Amino acid sequence: MAVLALSAAACTGDGAGSGSSKSTSIVPPPSTTSSASAHAKYTALPTCREVTQRMPGLPPFRSGNEKPLVSDLLAACEFQRIPDWPRVNLKVSAWRDENGDISFPAGPGRGALKAREAYDVTSKPGADPADDGAAEDVEVGEKAKWLTPKDKGSCTLVILDANAVLVIENKPADKPEPRSQECRGPLRELAKSFYDAVRMQ
Repeated sequence: MAVLALSAAACTGDGAGSGSSKSTSIVPPPSTTSSASAHAKYTALPTCREVTQRMPGLPPFRSGNEKPLVSDLLAACEFQRIPDWPRVNLKVSAWRDENGDISFPAGPGRGALKAREAYDVTSKPGADPADDGAAEDVEVGEKAKWLTPKDKGSCTLVILDANAVLVIENKPADKPEPRSQECRGPLRELAKSFYDAVRMQ
């Protein structure tokens, strides 16, 4: 019995010794935060001149605004055949992770949070009686929504994509009913072209 006890103690001692030596070589697990998550998807936006070059077939360029007020980056471009129609308005706003404000301090994910907030304010159900719900047949960005603008004969599409919000408005020459295929059909194609033009940065 004494021999068995000593043998068991020896085995236990060896196990503890080998365990303590192994514990010194344990490498801590790598951080779960990837470097990619620290960067917003949209860090630069095209100018209206670049949008015009990347999207052939638009009406003549009329005016542009690239000085953001409520966002960190902005490209707002208007195309119209004056004095006639059609008129197309393209706008993309983006928010940077490295910028900060009272509500959203600088840091990873800040841009996406600001973009989602802007998208919800623009298109929150019930916020506008003309709000017309999700545009599930628009296959760009994370989510999209149709909005009927206050002036008749035009239609508007809002797209959320990471840290950016894209707004596309179409006012055809024949001024169709805002929810009609005649108004919304061209917007689906414009959305794809504009989305590609913005992502080329």
